[in-house]
Amino acid sequence: MALMGIEHIGLEVKDSDAMARWYHKALEFIILNSFETETGHVAFIRCPQTGLIFELITNRTLACIEDALSHPLQLHIAFKTRDIEADKDRLLALGAEFVTDCPVADTDAKVMIVKDPWGNFIQLAQRKTTFYAS
Repeated sequence: MALMGIEHIGLEVKDSDAMARWYHKALEFIILNSFETETGHVAFIRCPQTGLIFELITNRTLACIEDALSHPLQLHIAFKTRDIEADKDRLLALGAEFVTDCPVADTDAKVMIVKDPWGNFIQLAQRKTTFYAS
């Protein structure tokens, strides 16, 4: 196979410029590029811890993903944390909204969902052990 890995994940959102700036401030994402297009705006942002890149697209001719989200299981971005309460409080102070604590089988773990100011679900996960260990 010639595939070399995931380059980026693209999302159609209500305000890609404002969202990129919020993710930079709230989650320390790096804004790689941000520019106007004929139909709106595009921003590329990178998670500094993982290198994962998101392309945030605002296109006036398309429906936004946030308008279709009614439950976190439809789509969420999950972040590992060492201090879930501190991160929750920081995000809420920056305009996020608490949604729910998530049930977990591991009694040492804590997982919750918040929404960014545009309605995208963010999961925070604090675990003592590696979640994906085989």
